[in-house]
Amino acid sequence: MTKTKQKKKSKLLSKIALLGLVFLCGTYLISAQSTTAIDLSKNNVYVDTFLGIFAQASINYERQIYSAKEVTWYGRLGAGAAAQFFGAANGYGGLGGITMLTGKKNGHFELNGNVFVGKDSDYTFVHPIATVGYRYQKPKGGFIFRANTSFITVGVSLGYAF
Repeated sequence: MTKTKQKKKSKLLSKIALLGLVFLCGTYLISAQSTTAIDLSKNNVYVDTFLGIFAQASINYERQIYSAKEVTWYGRLGAGAAAQFFGAANGYGGLGGITMLTGKKNGHFELNGNVFVGKDSDYTFVHPIATVGYRYQKPKGGFIFRANTSFITVGVSLGYAF
């Protein structure tokens, strides 16, 4: 490559970098205008059921651990029973997980990561699962309805937020 071509290429890359920087600063300034955090309830209690390759029923308690203008995060603990349909394990146990909600009104997109640890008569089993779904929950509390799915299960939940 000649020096002239290298200089033109260098100038073009500089202009692209400058344009990208301006774009990033502009989007930051635009997004910084709204700083209102989502104001969802701090505590949620609900009954969960999942059906798929394995079945699970549990009662759960969620506590809000973080809230910002775009998302709210909850930590979750629960107790219940689970069974694998291919016969590997069934029994009682507990679960832990984390939930991310988006939205400021009644309808929310929900992402969950959970692990159910149970005890069969012979051994301990673990069901990790990640789900996506919809949650109806008013910002100030009250009735909760959840519908979730993953590659291997579908589930619904009913509960109360306070």
